[in-house]
Amino acid sequence: MTDKQINKWLRSRFSSVGWVLIGYYALLNLFVMLEILLGDLIWMLQTYAGKASAFVSEEAWGYIVSIAVLLILLHVWKGSDFWRTEVLHRERRMQPGTFLCLLILSVASQLLNSFWISGLEMVLNLFGLSAMWVLESVSGSADTFSMFLYASILAPIGEELLFRGYVLRSLKPFGKRFAIWGSAILFGLLHGNLLQTPYTILMGLLLGYVTVEYSIGWAVLIHLFNNLVLADLLTRLTANWSDVAYGVLMTLLLWGSFLLGLGILIRHRESIRDYRNSEWIDKRVVKWFFLNPGVLVLTAIALVNMVSLLFVS
Repeated sequence: MTDKQINKWLRSRFSSVGWVLIGYYALLNLFVMLEILLGDLIWMLQTYAGKASAFVSEEAWGYIVSIAVLLILLHVWKGSDFWRTEVLHRERRMQPGTFLCLLILSVASQLLNSFWISGLEMVLNLFGLSAMWVLESVSGSADTFSMFLYASILAPIGEELLFRGYVLRSLKPFGKRFAIWGSAILFGLLHGNLLQTPYTILMGLLLGYVTVEYSIGWAVLIHLFNNLVLADLLTRLTANWSDVAYGVLMTLLLWGSFLLGLGILIRHRESIRDYRNSEWIDKRVVKWFFLNPGVLVLTAIALVNMVSLLFVS
């Protein structure tokens, strides 16, 4: 193949990944809008619907339906062999000590995220802007059944099947390191806000590494631990605590995990360096990954969403 043919093939190969994620984004918004309209209709008929109106009008059913529809379509498109032999393939056995280290690193990343959020908010405040309302809307325990079901259980499973399943496995033929970075960046972009995107890229790197070196099942467990245990159950268990007691607990948890995580990284620095240098990434692959139409449109949507959220309160 000539260079021109290779470039065209790379563009087409990566573009499908971008368009799938755009399709998911469109499905997400479509079903959420339909769910809101349905909720409004039931509210108008609440004399006849009773308590069912509140249950149906919960805001997360649209999210649940959208990710279910996408996974069904992906299964039909890619076929069962792709999911059985590629996505669910186990590379090697996970050791308990290794899994504990990975959990510690996942918790430690939240301290880095808190630094980013504080710094970003300080800069935004200088211009009379704030993004804290976004954080309040995506953190803490879910206050409805549908949101708990989605945010704490179904989103971790669905997002892993989408990003570490379909996306990462589609990129893996071009190298493990490229697949980890590419899927992590798309994972961050699809979250679409300045507060979450850096953190989700960082978590995407960790979850991508776990997937390519062990299996997607372990990535799902880490994601579930982050959403179900840290974000939801911990918030519920400490709901009646004083602000001081809660602050002390979170300081010990985050700083303790950060220091332990730093120690883990220092201890394994040579292995990390060897892994980083284990594969060469073709610059053409990187170029056409970012410049193909699907990823370009997805990036544009994400950037517009990030900026627009700064002017909403």
